[in-house]
Amino acid sequence: MYEQIVQAVDKMKKGSPGYEGISAILNRYARGEIDLDEAYYDLLEAELIAMPKRCGMSAKRPVTAEDELRLKEKIHEKIKEDLH
Repeated sequence: MYEQIVQAVDKMKKGSPGYEGISAILNRYARGEIDLDEAYYDLLEAELIAMPKRCGMSAKRPVTAEDELRLKEKIHEKIKEDLH
């Protein structure tokens, strides 16, 4: 889940299909309005990220508070970069 969101941030490019939806959901997450799980499921529901394949699932590494902080900073930087 965490890795898919990181990939979504990396692929986020202004003007690309789905950018507005991804940006809106991730911005809500970065501001603390929703948690990581809710952001993930919102992205899945809106079909902005691919549903993981069962065979591709692997053991999850626990997401730390530091991981989430870095992700939120990355989202803020990406959105800020796209505004310029």
